[in-house]
Amino acid sequence: MNAKLKKVLSDMNKIEDKMVLLQEKWDELNKQKTEFENLEIIGLAIMVLLGEVEEGLKALLAAYLISPYGIPMFATWLVGAVDGLNQRLKSI
Repeated sequence: MNAKLKKVLSDMNKIEDKMVLLQEKWDELNKQKTEFENLEIIGLAIMVLLGEVEEGLKALLAAYLISPYGIPMFATWLVGAVDGLNQRLKSI
């Protein structure tokens, strides 16, 4: 019984360590997200205040691509598009 209790406690400690690591990663991601939101605000300000729509759109696009969602989502879309093309070619 004592060995089982030690194993359970050991497993709980491992889970706790992983939870702490997950919380640290989550905090880091939220910090990055805030930085990207600031870049988006700058892009909007360029468009509205300076009337430079093209430059503002460039800043918005850059903010999206370097955000944690931009490039991975684009890659997911690209893989899906290539897979669809692959399926079409296989059906011929």
